[in-house]
Amino acid sequence: MTLDTSCRGTWQDGHMSISADSIMFDLWSASYDRPGLQQTTYRPVHDAILERISGLDPAVVVDLGCGTGQLTRRLVDAFPSATIVGADLSAGMLERALAAETDAGQPLVANYTRANAERLPLAEASADIVVCTESFHWYDDQPAALAGLHRIIRPGGRLLIASVAALTGLGEDALRQTSSLAGRPIRAVPKRKMKRMIEDAGFEVTDQGRILRLGFVPWPVLTEAVRH
Repeated sequence: MTLDTSCRGTWQDGHMSISADSIMFDLWSASYDRPGLQQTTYRPVHDAILERISGLDPAVVVDLGCGTGQLTRRLVDAFPSATIVGADLSAGMLERALAAETDAGQPLVANYTRANAERLPLAEASADIVVCTESFHWYDDQPAALAGLHRIIRPGGRLLIASVAALTGLGEDALRQTSSLAGRPIRAVPKRKMKRMIEDAGFEVTDQGRILRLGFVPWPVLTEAVRH
């Protein structure tokens, strides 16, 4: 690994340029940890991810698009002997992730880095598990992101992506166009297209299914894959 894991309790800047995405999520970080939002929207997804990887014994786990570290901290609890890396483009999100550990009086054990999937500061084939929850549909170049993940995951390593998914190709186009009117297009691809993209990147998809959750928020699809 090239990530400096001695810098626990801080976050490292991967020299990412300021983008519309990072600014948007910097602003969103102030309200991201609202209990209602977390319990109805994100907690069911995190529960599903943790259930799928329980019983494994990874050395390195990456939480891509970690936000304020809600899942990252649960990964630390689930795998106390592993190196846990939280990566996000938003400095605001990462600062709140670090503050949450400090405010809770927890030992600062997670490693946070400001980076996207293409520029994760990890060596080739160094990660045992990569999880990505509720961020993949924001990525402009999804094949490039998957190529970046293929680079850092070891052969036989696990990739789990939970993302909003369109029901059809027409739905994908409609969602992208309507969300663009709000300032940022959502690239929510149908299940079959997601499966094909992941397989084209050098993974074997082992399972796909929707995660049920409360409220009017779309149910995400969880895709599980193994790196060839």
